[in-house]
Amino acid sequence: MDYKKEAENQLREYNDLLDSVENLKGEIAEIDAQLTSIKNTDYSGMPHGSGSGLPDDRLVNKLYRKQKATEELKSTLRTIKRIDKVLGNLSKGEGNEKHEQVLRLFYLKNIRGQALEEALECSERHAYRLKGIAIRRLAIQLFGIKGLGE
Repeated sequence: MDYKKEAENQLREYNDLLDSVENLKGEIAEIDAQLTSIKNTDYSGMPHGSGSGLPDDRLVNKLYRKQKATEELKSTLRTIKRIDKVLGNLSKGEGNEKHEQVLRLFYLKNIRGQALEEALECSERHAYRLKGIAIRRLAIQLFGIKGLGE
């Protein structure tokens, strides 16, 4: 596995993860609204049979989907928090001040060329060199010892 590529992919997907948080929150809210509209069903006049297609199937399906969406939301938030924490750690230490900044600019804000030079106050060549160092450090912090073996 190429851990530097995997670290880059996680940064590229970061904004999509942020969008998915909003989508999942919306889905959960929509399910909650639908659950309140599902009323208690009176089974006394219902025929008894195989059990498939019972009126409460809809309720169970909604509850299951809400449970899965909630799990997905928690997992997504954990991933975002982990990436933010690791990115924050990159700036620690002398000479590392721009490592977090270069990755956030390059991958999360998609800034390149002269705008990147201006934001980092260095040449484009130096910015790409910083990016390479920072992405290697990110891979090591995300994947541990496996990130070293490239």
